[in-house]
Amino acid sequence: MTPFLDRIAERLLRKFPEGMEGVAVVVPSRRGIVFLRDYLSRRIKEPIFLPDFYSIEDFIEKLSGLQVLDNISLQFRLYKAYSSICSDDVLPFDDFLHWGGVLLNDFNDIDRSLIDAESIYSNIRNVKELENWSIEDWSLSDSKLTSLQSNYVDFFSSMYHCYNKFKEDLLQNNIAYQGLAYRTASENIKNINIEWNKVWFVGLNALTLSEQEIINYLKEIDVARIFWDADEYYYNNNNHEAGSFLRVQREKWKEIDFKGVDDYYSIPKQSFKVIACPNNICQTKAASELITSFPKEELENSHTAIVLADELLLFPLLGNLPSNVKSLNVTMGSPLKNTTLYSFIDLIFAMQINMLKYNKDAFYYKDVLDVITHPYFIKLGEQVHEFSAFINQENILFINKSLIAKYFSSKECKMFFDSWSNPSQAILFLEDLLCLLAGSIISTKATIESEVLTRFNSVMLILSRVIDDADFDISLKTLQSVFSQLVSQEIIPFQGEPLKGVQLMGILETRTLDFKNVIILSVNEGVLPKGRMNNSFIPYDIKKYFGLPTYAE
Repeated sequence: MTPFLDRIAERLLRKFPEGMEGVAVVVPSRRGIVFLRDYLSRRIKEPIFLPDFYSIEDFIEKLSGLQVLDNISLQFRLYKAYSSICSDDVLPFDDFLHWGGVLLNDFNDIDRSLIDAESIYSNIRNVKELENWSIEDWSLSDSKLTSLQSNYVDFFSSMYHCYNKFKEDLLQNNIAYQGLAYRTASENIKNINIEWNKVWFVGLNALTLSEQEIINYLKEIDVARIFWDADEYYYNNNNHEAGSFLRVQREKWKEIDFKGVDDYYSIPKQSFKVIACPNNICQTKAASELITSFPKEELENSHTAIVLADELLLFPLLGNLPSNVKSLNVTMGSPLKNTTLYSFIDLIFAMQINMLKYNKDAFYYKDVLDVITHPYFIKLGEQVHEFSAFINQENILFINKSLIAKYFSSKECKMFFDSWSNPSQAILFLEDLLCLLAGSIISTKATIESEVLTRFNSVMLILSRVIDDADFDISLKTLQSVFSQLVSQEIIPFQGEPLKGVQLMGILETRTLDFKNVIILSVNEGVLPKGRMNNSFIPYDIKKYFGLPTYAE
């Protein structure tokens, strides 16, 4: 079987044998770009210009001319827009953080699907009014609603005004959330100077309306070429959900050749196993046993892939891989929030916040013990055990600084117990902590710990910037929440030879790729596919009416 991307490479060279300058290739993910480059290199016999390669998100961001910001920076800017719209009854930023991300997701969906925001939010207001209608009063007038009900309805009324203000502020600064970049690119596509003679869209599937508009225009001016990676089994079966998006696009673009659609599923597989496992560790051990049986050549030359439907299985799997796996390419990364350093910083935050909560110039003993018994603190080499024993023996409830000074003499240890009165002091401490760890704990050799520190430094740069730009008061509790959200977005990348060894990836990275052996973990209900999630303010029926994606899609 010839891999899909290898066939694309062959078609590119057949179409552009002299050189591919002026050509762009757009694929679903960056991993697909690596494999497509490799297939091209195997077929090229002499120097030649390669095309420009983009993931679909990078391509549309480039067309829009806007810079897509990180989620936390966007939530700070959204809060400013919300504050200016609801100036009479503004919720604190702490409360806003609980639902600001949901509102931002809705804005993304609305813009990616090119929905008229005014129309959808006026319908939501009407729905919320009906929900609060009392049948005994036989009236829909505002006078029949309680103040709580009125505030509830007004909240949904303000969403459209927040959307407009937020969008206006972002565009003035040439920045965007992803959905806004998609809408801007699709609405301005006829006025954008297209720098390529041909753009090949390879292996895309569930296109949003904004993506369809962009591709449609590029087709009309004879720039776009589209290639699908699909199988006859579900593509031509009207009852199969997996082919629904492609069948819609087939009707829309009937003139396209669908040569990417093949009949692989009709070919019997040499081996197909479904293995029941009672827990996650058993899954990783079962995967390890399967890999042990594969020939050496299939493990070394990117013929084997392990796909994690649940990405939390990364470290358990890495800890159970057999000795015959000499090379491994992991591109999904590990969440920074799962690191020991994050747990340490979280304990320090809790200790400082609880001191303010109890309104005493002393720390609660449990918080102090949690901090000083953490592995990172123990590495500083102070009298941790003696201090812990004394606190427990004397039944001390709150620990003041003079007591701490008796047991911890070094400046490095004492800095953990300097009280924070504002976010600036907290940020200064975190920066000092990272410097301390970088200088005295982490070795000069490249390790996972050093990579963790590098990622935390990146988080601190963003945190300092958004706090400095904020024109409203921020509590320590809010700072902790913002820090936590920033960390949750970061991953620790694993870098190695991308085309060598066993390929370890998440579900989305498998698009356009082909392997001889595929092991998929966590093929469980609620994981693959994911269960129903109601992370939206837009009711399901309104989403269906306006054509927004739901859990069904």
